[in-house]
Amino acid sequence: MKTVYNLKNIYRILFILVLSIGTFLSCQKINPFDDLELTVNTDIYKAPLLIKFVNANTASSTIPQGLKVTISGAGKDYVLSDAGKKEYIPTDNVLSLVLNKNVSPSVSSPIEFTVSISGNGYVSTSKTFVITDTELASFYEIPVTKVSEPPTGVASTVESVNLTQGEKVVVPATVEKPEVAEITLQPGTQVRDASGATINANNVSVQVVQYTTETTASLQSFPGGFGADNVIMNNGSTTDGDFITGGFVAIDMEADGKAVKSFSKPIQVSVGINADLTSPETGEKIKEGDTIPTWSYDSNTGQWKEEGIATVIRGSDGKLTATFEASHLSYWNLDWYFYGSCSNSGGTVKLNVSSNISSNVNSYDYYGVVYLVDRFNRKYYYTQLWDFDVRNGNTNNGLYRAIRGNGNRLQIMVYSRRNNQLLGSTSVFDACSTSSMPITLNVPNPPTYIDVDIDFTAKCSNKKLNIKPSTWLYLFSLSNGGIYGGYVYAYSRSGLATVRVIEGQTYEFYTYYNGTVYTGRVTMNKTSSVITTSTGKPITGSTSYNPATNRVKLLATYTANDCK
Repeated sequence: MKTVYNLKNIYRILFILVLSIGTFLSCQKINPFDDLELTVNTDIYKAPLLIKFVNANTASSTIPQGLKVTISGAGKDYVLSDAGKKEYIPTDNVLSLVLNKNVSPSVSSPIEFTVSISGNGYVSTSKTFVITDTELASFYEIPVTKVSEPPTGVASTVESVNLTQGEKVVVPATVEKPEVAEITLQPGTQVRDASGATINANNVSVQVVQYTTETTASLQSFPGGFGADNVIMNNGSTTDGDFITGGFVAIDMEADGKAVKSFSKPIQVSVGINADLTSPETGEKIKEGDTIPTWSYDSNTGQWKEEGIATVIRGSDGKLTATFEASHLSYWNLDWYFYGSCSNSGGTVKLNVSSNISSNVNSYDYYGVVYLVDRFNRKYYYTQLWDFDVRNGNTNNGLYRAIRGNGNRLQIMVYSRRNNQLLGSTSVFDACSTSSMPITLNVPNPPTYIDVDIDFTAKCSNKKLNIKPSTWLYLFSLSNGGIYGGYVYAYSRSGLATVRVIEGQTYEFYTYYNGTVYTGRVTMNKTSSVITTSTGKPITGSTSYNPATNRVKLLATYTANDCK
C-alpha cells in the first residue's frame, strides 16, 4: 500500500510544532540567548587626552586631591569625559578627556579649549590645549601648587586683614626666593564678589603666593604657559605671543565665606625684583626708574589681559621692587610680551633625531626642555616636552605654534629622566622660519626593553556583555623607586594597546573609566606571570611570552558594575 503525503498538511504540522515549542519556552521563561555573551568595541570618540595633575613641589610625595575642573574656550562644547559626559571629575589626580565623535580637528582648523583647576588649599591655575589631530592620543602634566608645601622658589602667606584699618600682607624672602612681595589694603576698603555686590564684612582673609624667576620649578607653575593666545591688549585688540616674566604673584581673598573679586579702592602691590633680572628689550639690568608691563590672568578662562605698568623703585634696604595698583584679583605678572607675524603656522617645527640608539626605547624615559633665546642670547625657560623619542631617524618629536618671532628664538635640550643628564641639544633657531630642525643625541647605556601587547576586556556584572574598552592605561614601575622607566602611558583602542617597558621590572598598572580606577600588578619578563590584585578595583589576568617575536602578551580583565 502506498502512502501519499500532502505538502500542505506537512507545513501545517510544522507550524503547530514551532508554535507549541515557542509557547513552552514562553511558559518556562527560557531565553535562548541566556548563555550568550556579547563583546562590544567602544572606539567612538576622538583625540583622547590624559591630564595628570602633579604636585609642583617635586620633592613632595603628596598628590593633588579634591580638585575641581571646568572647561572653557571656543572648543568647550566638543570636550567630553571618557564616558561621553559633560562632567569633568578627576579620578585621584588624573582626568581623561575626549572630543565629540563628529569633529575633525586639523592644523588649519584646530580645536582649542582651556582646562581650569582649583581646589581647597591649592592655587588655581589653567592650561589651554590646542588639538590638531583626530587620532593622536596625548598626555600632559599640569603642576599644581599646594599652598602648604610650595615648590622651590615659591613662597606663600595667609593673613586676616581688618578692612576698617587697612593693613599690609607680606610674603617674606626665603633662601630659594630672595624677593619679597607686599599687598596693601587701604583703610575703609570695601570688597566685592564676582557679581560686583559689596560683601558686608569687617575682615578679609588674604592669600598671596609669590613665584621667583630663578628656579625651574617656579617657572613651570607659570599659569597657562609662556605661549599665550588671544591676549587682550589695552586698545581692545587680541594677539598671540610669548611672555618673558619678571616675577608673578597669585592673590586670593575671601570675606564672609565668599570669594573676593574686586575692591572699592585699588590695592597696592609690590613685587621684589631679582638682582640679576635684565630687560629682554634693552639687554640691560633692571634699575630704579625702569617700568615693566603688568598683565592679569584669569585662571577660570585662561584669559590674559594687558593692565598697565609697574614702576621700579629702590627701597631703603637697597633692593629693587616693582610697584603697581590692582583693581581686581587674579594672577598678576610683570612681563615683557612679544608678538608678531609668524609665517610657519605659528612656529610648527619637527625635530630630526641623530643618535646612537637604533633599537626600541621608551620615550617616557627622556624629556626635552624648550628655552626661549632673546636677541641678546639670554635663555629663558619656555616649556617642557614631557616625553622624547631618542631613536635615530625619529621625526615624531615636535612643537606646534611654539613662538611668534619678534627677534626671539628657541633652543631645545634633551635629558634622561634617570639622572637628568644632558643628552644633546639643537642649535638656536627661529621657529618662524624653520619647519625642521636636527638634533644630535648621545644616549649612554639604555636598559633592555620589551614590547607588551595588551588585550583588555571589561566584563559587565549587571548583564551578559563584554566590552573592549577604549581607555587610558598608566603603568608605574615599582623597581628602582620608579626613577628609571618610572611610568608609561598608552591609549587602549577597543581593548588593544602596546607598551614598551623595561624587561624584568614590576609595574603597577591602572586603567581609568567614568570616575573609577582599576589596578593590577605584574612583572614584565620572558616567563609567564599572573596579574595580582593591588589597591582599588582589581584587574586580573596573565602574561605569556612569544620567543619568535620577542614580545609579551598580556590578557587582562576587570569587572564593570554599571554597563549601560
